[in-house]
Amino acid sequence: MSQLLLNPESDDSAQLSQIETEKLLAHLVETEMNKRQKEGTYKGKKFNAICHFFGYQARGSLPSKFDCDYAYVLGHIAYHILAAGLNGYMATVTNLKNPLNKWRCGAAPITSMMTVKRWSQHPGATSLGRPAIHPATVDLKGKAYELLRQNATKFLLDDLYRNPGPVQFEGPGADAKAVTLCVEDQDYMGRIKKLQVYLDKVRTIVKPGCSQDVLKAALSVMASVTEVLSVMSSSPSGGHTS
Repeated sequence: MSQLLLNPESDDSAQLSQIETEKLLAHLVETEMNKRQKEGTYKGKKFNAICHFFGYQARGSLPSKFDCDYAYVLGHIAYHILAAGLNGYMATVTNLKNPLNKWRCGAAPITSMMTVKRWSQHPGATSLGRPAIHPATVDLKGKAYELLRQNATKFLLDDLYRNPGPVQFEGPGADAKAVTLCVEDQDYMGRIKKLQVYLDKVRTIVKPGCSQDVLKAALSVMASVTEVLSVMSSSPSGGHTS
């Protein structure tokens, strides 16, 4: 039970991976059975539970060819990160909608995905900063959620599985990709690179020697963009990746 009182994650959620749910259930069942024995409503033998944690194995199907390719590429990138003597980086793969030979490999500093969350123990006290990763919330206006909402009844009643079956690496469905990857723009790092291209163009255009009109327009636009992004990044629902 003490595991429920562990320090929360950086986003204030419970440390679910540290809570042994199976042992909690066994403990609660044992308590109930002992209670029933004392009341005389249960006359069976002593309750004895043997727990085992299956985790993701119980919630997921066999990996598809796409899953295996993706995991292999991530491991390959991790090797190069280590070989370069780097740490604090996360392996990234983008352009996943395209064939395998078109995927783009890279690494992103973990700090680039973090912000400082301010909190104080008492009203009026000095706020303390704690690093936290931007939460990736479900976009309720996104194409993937809209697809789920439209087909919720069909998914519930019909057998609509994307697992290609025992033969994972050939045959129909072997190259199936996640639904969210197919209907949404999931190329997060690719979009960041695209933004960097736009910023480089601004630096090229706005430099000593440019006209007053260009400088005035750039200052106005960048001030507005900075203000909007500052508000979004400071709001509880802002700053999440998709």
